[in-house]
Amino acid sequence: MYKVLIVDDEYYFRQALKISLPWGELGFEIAGEAKNGAEALELMPEVEPDVVLVDMNMPIMDGLEFIHKAKERDQKTKFLVLSGHSEFAYARQAVQLGVFNYVLKPINEEELQSSLMDMKELIQSERLGEFELDDLRKQASEGLSVIKEQVLNGWLQGSGSSRTRSEQERLHDWGIPLEGLHYRAVVVDLDEIDENHLDESMPVYKAKVQEIAKQYMQNAFHCMSCQDHDGRLVMILGSPDGSFNNLETICERIRLNVQNDMACTITIGLGIGCDTFESIPRSYKEALIALKHRFVWGGNKVFVHSLHAETGMKAGLFSVEKRSGLLMLMRIGNIAETEEWLIRFFHDARVHKASMEMLLLAGIEIVSTCLEFLAEASQSFEDVFRDTRQPDMIQHVQRMKTFNELEEWMRALILKAMDHVHSRKTNKAVKVIEEVKSYISRHYGNEELRIEDIARSVHMNYNHLCFVFKKETTFTINDYLTEIRIIKAKELFDQGEKVIQSVANRVGYADANYFSKCFKKYMGITPSKYVNQIQ
Repeated sequence: MYKVLIVDDEYYFRQALKISLPWGELGFEIAGEAKNGAEALELMPEVEPDVVLVDMNMPIMDGLEFIHKAKERDQKTKFLVLSGHSEFAYARQAVQLGVFNYVLKPINEEELQSSLMDMKELIQSERLGEFELDDLRKQASEGLSVIKEQVLNGWLQGSGSSRTRSEQERLHDWGIPLEGLHYRAVVVDLDEIDENHLDESMPVYKAKVQEIAKQYMQNAFHCMSCQDHDGRLVMILGSPDGSFNNLETICERIRLNVQNDMACTITIGLGIGCDTFESIPRSYKEALIALKHRFVWGGNKVFVHSLHAETGMKAGLFSVEKRSGLLMLMRIGNIAETEEWLIRFFHDARVHKASMEMLLLAGIEIVSTCLEFLAEASQSFEDVFRDTRQPDMIQHVQRMKTFNELEEWMRALILKAMDHVHSRKTNKAVKVIEEVKSYISRHYGNEELRIEDIARSVHMNYNHLCFVFKKETTFTINDYLTEIRIIKAKELFDQGEKVIQSVANRVGYADANYFSKCFKKYMGITPSKYVNQIQ
């Protein structure tokens, strides 16, 4: 139960508030009440509330002064303002003090309950973060160094090739062999977990999976492991003779062990072997590509890159750039531009006289992209197409025999998925998201644009806005801003602009090199290569 303190000078309002909601069912308990800020300030150490509902206009000490003094003592407590003062000045001052939200009197019970549940979710998220941090500290005390994780992640991202002599010695001290072996990357990722156990059990699940996987791998290969930036387990394996013949069998044993002993399943992606430690990032990326096939074929499987390479790239139809562009448009929700993308895609396929086999392979990759989009929004294929099951969908694509049949079905699939995700909510949070997107569309060219500016424009606390935006869209404000800037940059290039520095400045980047990195990350190709392709 999360403890609530009510601070209001009206006695009957406090009593009414205590019976207005099913507090216990919502996960809260009324732990105390006070008639002014001074009295509440004395109660804070005794009650230790998680949430404080506070009126603005009170005698002796008003709400703003109370919040200011209370936050000096405890930064973790969340404050929700209940006030008849709807003037902008009050809202702005409350936001500056870090108030989570405010509800105007007379109280709308539905709005109050919605705000309380958002606060509960934020508190849970923060406490889970603290738990994971404590777990990392515990691991460090047992010998698993956070620095080691960071260094290995550096290798996975390709930043290890320029290491110094001291870094070589440090890796050697950790027992990581840098030569004399052949290497191969394996990525292990948890499949979906029951939502009832997700928050409290995720660190436990990950630790148990890592324990099982390392136990099997260490008996067969040199093995070092870390978690990548997305929380997946990455194992870097070493073999003296380059023989990884029994690796798939070991991975299947790990998968079955997890399935039988734990209330979850895993999917494993295998990269191709490499001859040097510096080549590990390539094998890691190959493992991630193999892992992506879970979106098409389902989880609880082992995928090998050499057997499940990205067919669209081989066929020359669905490249990394096209995949990134389509996924970006679906995330933003631009129906018109998505339809234009589909028209261009199938037009190019006709121009190049693609075979039916090539088209069907590209069709499966587009389905994979659509499923990835739904997964990001915490939606399943069955949520959108309740009369169709995922395996039948793949078989349906494979059974298609005409170009037009594939094009019409693909267009309907993508547009229906976009409509489902972007229209499923019409609450106040969605309106705020639209205001944020509108503000970004008007100011993306300002290189000094900050999230603090956006928060002020919608009169919302910085932390609360970030929380709401991520919850409603599944990606951060910075990610969205970057996507918008890259889309606008692409439009400028398509219109004939060739000077990269000029385009970078116009979309909000002072540093052309950093712009190029962002462009390649989202489009799969550098700006210079993109301009050359257009020419």
